[in-house]
Amino acid sequence: MKEWDSDDWRERFPDYANGCRTAREWATNHLFGRGWWVWIIPLQGGDVSAGVVYDSRIFTLPEGPTLAQRLHAHILNNPVGREIFGAAKAIEGDVHALSMLPYHSEKVCDDGWASVGDAAGFIDPLYSPGLDFCSYTSYYVADLVARSLSGEDITERIRYYNQQYPVSYRSWFESLYKDKYYYMGDAELMSAALLLDVSSYYIGLVQGVYRDPECGFMNLPFTAFGGRLARTIMSFYNRRLVALGKRRSATGYYGKRNAGWRELYDGFVPDIRLRKQIQRGLLRWWKCELINLALMFRRPTSIEATEQSATVPTQAW
Repeated sequence: MKEWDSDDWRERFPDYANGCRTAREWATNHLFGRGWWVWIIPLQGGDVSAGVVYDSRIFTLPEGPTLAQRLHAHILNNPVGREIFGAAKAIEGDVHALSMLPYHSEKVCDDGWASVGDAAGFIDPLYSPGLDFCSYTSYYVADLVARSLSGEDITERIRYYNQQYPVSYRSWFESLYKDKYYYMGDAELMSAALLLDVSSYYIGLVQGVYRDPECGFMNLPFTAFGGRLARTIMSFYNRRLVALGKRRSATGYYGKRNAGWRELYDGFVPDIRLRKQIQRGLLRWWKCELINLALMFRRPTSIEATEQSATVPTQAW
C-alpha cells in the first residue's frame, strides 16, 4: 500500500497533503459514499487494516470471485482509495464478512452474573460507540459487584440495569445511526451531522462525567435528563438530514459539493468552545434546508428502492 504522507503524494497532490495538520499514517482514515463507509488503519510493519461497513438496502459490493477482490474493487472506485490501494494485495485467508451486526441482549444481568461492553450489545462501528458502552457498563457492574460483596441488597440495581440498558441502546441507535447511511456520502450533510453529533454527545453525556467522574458513569447513556434532551435533539436533526439526503439522491444533487471539500476542526472539548462547533453545524444544516426548498421543485431523476425502517449494517474486512 502507498503511504499517505509520502513525498510522492506531497509533490503530486500538494493541496491534499497540506490540508491535514497531522500525519495520516498515525490515524484511522475513512472513505464515505452513499450507503457505505470504509476504514483504513495503517499497521506496524506496512500492513493495513481496511474494511467496509454498509447498509444492504442501499449498497452492495461489486461482483467478483472472492470477497477480497470484491472489497478491493470497491475501494478502487474511490479516487483516494485508488491511489492508496492500486498496487495493494490482500493477505490470503485474512478477509472476512459479517452481516446483521446490530444486536443487544434482552437481559444483561441477574444474581451472580452480568454482561458488559460488546457482550451486552453492539450497534455500529462508526463513532466507536462500543468504547462508551464498555466504559458505562463496566463501571456500573463494578459498582454492582462491590456493593454485593459488602453485603448490600442489589436487587433494585439489577432491575435498573436490565430495564435501562435496552432503553439506552435504543436511544443511541435512534439518535445517531438510524438511516444515517442515506446521507453519509454527501460531504455537506455528513459534516453537519458530525459537528452536531459530537457536540450533542459532549453536552448530553461527556459533560456529566467530567463534572462528577465518580458518579457520572452510573447513569447509562441517554437515561439522565441531559442525555434524554440530547437524544431528542439528535433524533430530530438526524431525521431531517435523512430526508434531505433522500431528496438529493432522487434529484441528482447528492454529493454535488464533495469535490475539493476541506474541513479542519480544532478539537472537541466539553466546555464553552462547543458553542462554536454547534453554530457551525446548525448553519450548515440550515443551509442544506434552504437548498432542499429549491430541490422540491425539481423533477426526480431516480426512483428510490423500497425501504425498510431500520439500518442494518454489514461489515467486510
